Amino acid sequence: MGKECSRCHETKPVNAFRPQRTFCKECEKSARQARNAKPTLDTTPMAKVEVPLEPVLLIPDCHIPNHNERAWGLMLRVAMSLKPKHIVILGDFADGETLSAHPATKPGEVSFEQEVAGVRKCLDQLDALGATNKIYASGNHEHRLDRYLMSNAPAMFHCIKWQNVLTLYERGWTWVPYQKSIALGKLNITHDTGTAGINAHRQAAQLFGGSSVIGHTHRMSYEVRGRLGGTPFLACMLGWLGDFEKAASYMHEAKSAEWVHGFGVGYLEPQSGVVHLQPVPIVHGKCVVNGRLFT
Repeated sequence: MGKECSRCHETKPVNAFRPQRTFCKECEKSARQARNAKPTLDTTPMAKVEVPLEPVLLIPDCHIPNHNERAWGLMLRVAMSLKPKHIVILGDFADGETLSAHPATKPGEVSFEQEVAGVRKCLDQLDALGATNKIYASGNHEHRLDRYLMSNAPAMFHCIKWQNVLTLYERGWTWVPYQKSIALGKLNITHDTGTAGINAHRQAAQLFGGSSVIGHTHRMSYEVRGRLGGTPFLACMLGWLGDFEKAASYMHEAKSAEWVHGFGVGYLEPQSGVVHLQPVPIVHGKCVVNGRLFT
């Protein structure tokens, strides 16, 4: 006389079951082996999904020709390795020292023509990187030209513009007027939003209601904040590339010591518009980008 197993539902001899068990010895053995078996990892190779990230170079205040040539050269070496598709100038790329309304602290060493020549030379170096999208967000130092013309030659106000002086349109640059902004994906870009304090980057992100990067402060700070049910947003400022002795001669050395040399690199996700931005501080003439030391 047989008995049906409650697991495999097969009818087997009574001696194939342990006393008072409803399942057979074979099913019991299988269950025990399954419990004692070590977990195994699935080593089947998965298809690799390539995300087409687009490299971004972000350049803070340079104050050319009063820039730090060593810091500028280091940034260029990183840029040649990065091969950026997007280049963003965050304003005060030109110093405009000859146009300054501030009283001179020493005799001028360069003419406006020499200043322009210096800025053009640096733009030539950036153009050689081959980026397809180039943004020039002007700053308060570029705005010096408008103020100078309105005070001294208002009839020429509409004739002389940085865009023309630097041949920016011919070079393929997008010009963003001072106190205006532009977006690269979901990253808002402007020179400043009216302040240069240690919290200027936070104020900008709050005003935009999302990720933003600014120039102007010559400080470096990076903060990511989350929000309920939304994408985390970034508030960032990236230092400067100016020469302390030339571009900061109007202020006490202890105050300008707060400023740091640096710039930014990032990667844009074209589909989502998110820019993964990384500040790059320059320490003792060196910096690290993508695990590589540049000197």
